[in-house]
Amino acid sequence: MIYITGDTHGGVDMRKLSRRELKRAHIGLTGNDHLIITGDFGFPFTPDDIKEYESGEKTEYTEFIRWFKERPYKVLFVDGNHDNHDWWSRQPVTEMFGGRVQVHPHSQNVIHLMRGEVYEIEGRSFFTFGGAASVDKAYRIEGFSWWSGEEATDDEIERALDNLEKVSYKVDHIITHTLPGSVITRLPILGIKDYPCRTAEFLDEVLERVQYDKWFCGHFHIDAAIPEHRLFVLYNTVHRLGFFDEILNGEKTLYTLE
Repeated sequence: MIYITGDTHGGVDMRKLSRRELKRAHIGLTGNDHLIITGDFGFPFTPDDIKEYESGEKTEYTEFIRWFKERPYKVLFVDGNHDNHDWWSRQPVTEMFGGRVQVHPHSQNVIHLMRGEVYEIEGRSFFTFGGAASVDKAYRIEGFSWWSGEEATDDEIERALDNLEKVSYKVDHIITHTLPGSVITRLPILGIKDYPCRTAEFLDEVLERVQYDKWFCGHFHIDAAIPEHRLFVLYNTVHRLGFFDEILNGEKTLYTLE
């Protein structure tokens, strides 16, 4: 079964994946399941995380990596703006689920779903495109807590459009970190609506051209449904894929943006 949740931020927002919280949500992930994180995964985040792991120190990062290794299920994620893009750019690329992926070298069951790919996971097709612009980059340090690779590049956009053309611009689901720019303007969040984001601009084109059943993203630190676009913004909740059909059918509830 496929489950989806929002940002984890390198341990800051991992509580939702604890055994206690999953039990409260009546979720029992097994070796046959996939958990998708919609960006800002954050493992590793700073270069210190990597140095500490390589030195064998027992740190918060190494303990979380041990925790991931012990999970029986696969953890799949798209990158967000708060991910170490320099480090990921140096990791090997392989193929899985019919598209390009990067397997985490510190935990083999953690897999980066790359920008512009179309995957087949448990019989469903997914188009993925991570990344976003950081509104707080002025307060961060380039190469340590902020990376220029957070935004979409020309090559990534071209690859995305090529892959979408191969499937006739039709997929079951879309997984991104941010939203299309035209949808961001509807969010009740101050200070982000007018911030330029090339990734969000490209996602407007995806919204216009691609047929899909549901779209999932993170980034905005809220849990909300936008029924008009069959779109769900996730943060502190974990849900099985079928749950979102129940929301659209009026059988379950999630905060809804009217």
